[in-house]
Amino acid sequence: MIDAIANVARMEERTVSTRQVGGSNPPVGSLPFIRPCLPPPEAWLPFLEQSYRARYFSNGGPCVRQLEAELQAEFGGKRRAVLTASGTAGLTATLLALGCKGTVIVPAFTFPATAQAVLAAGCRPVLCDVSEDTWELDPRELIFTIGGRFPPARPAAIIHVRAFGFCRDLERIEDIAARYGVPLIIDSAAALGGKLPDGRYAGCQGVAEVFSMHATKPFGVGEGGLVMTNPILAERVRRAINFGMRDGDPAMAGINGKLSEFHAAVGLAMLRRIIGHIEARTTVAARYCQKVRRNIPNWIGTPPWQLYPTLVSDPERIIRHAAERGIELRRYYRPALHRSRHFYEKAPLPVSEHLAEHMLCLPIYSDMSTAEQERVIGAINDCQD
Repeated sequence: MIDAIANVARMEERTVSTRQVGGSNPPVGSLPFIRPCLPPPEAWLPFLEQSYRARYFSNGGPCVRQLEAELQAEFGGKRRAVLTASGTAGLTATLLALGCKGTVIVPAFTFPATAQAVLAAGCRPVLCDVSEDTWELDPRELIFTIGGRFPPARPAAIIHVRAFGFCRDLERIEDIAARYGVPLIIDSAAALGGKLPDGRYAGCQGVAEVFSMHATKPFGVGEGGLVMTNPILAERVRRAINFGMRDGDPAMAGINGKLSEFHAAVGLAMLRRIIGHIEARTTVAARYCQKVRRNIPNWIGTPPWQLYPTLVSDPERIIRHAAERGIELRRYYRPALHRSRHFYEKAPLPVSEHLAEHMLCLPIYSDMSTAEQERVIGAINDCQD
């Protein structure tokens, strides 16, 4: 049985490594924006043997338990690790575990999953502007949003997004949340394995940090998520991803948000490679930083570098120019959520809007060759203003 799975998995790995996520096969010689680098089947199938021996494939089977323990030991410090079906499911489960009801503050400059997770938890996202210096929640705007838009009530929670997986110290945001008595959840979707400026791994701030392990992330398993939090909240998150069940009784609101054994087996193999992946991606980012205009904020810690973001005056012109040379570039966090159809708000949030209109993202792969990097750099510099 394992041999048959290996054959199928090898075929899938070859397909995933050359296909855009959500797209069609790119032309030969082209550089897609996304090129996942998941462990080969022979690296993760041995971990799955224990699940087959136990015939235990979900609901916290042996691979999930082992991966949680290893992630906790590697990145968690005193926090507990809870694996989830996706980063979005992890955010929703954390809100449910906290018993949040009402409104949740979310930055307008983020991927839609952040706000969709709030809706899935039965809450309403309220959008807040970000800082032009950090691309993340602006402390002054956050204070205004809490104090000016909610009195006498308070928001149920704040979700701060680590933009592009940046790993800055969020002590100031934590202080604001504590001052107003509002729980702070950190959406660290692209930051797993990254370090804060003081050397701590991302995952240690807020009441919880939530990571994605989607195939597009440096720590990719296909689909998956991770919540790092304190032991008490961890148990409630674990209950929330299992339909809110406690001793067979639905004791709270919940979802089906569990990670499968198959994804956990890939995660165990990836954990043994992630440091090398981050080092390789950091080298690419450093070359981009040196040879392409640098508009990245300071004090970003040591991120895993899912991609390389930069601000330009005319992103579409550069995207078209690169596409003519077989290189796919993308725009992220666009439109800003307050200008999207589903989350539209009249209130002007100028920094989020400006960033969304001028952000351009360059591809980074864990196995990106120097020649491929130079192709991207050449396409960008040929088209600079």
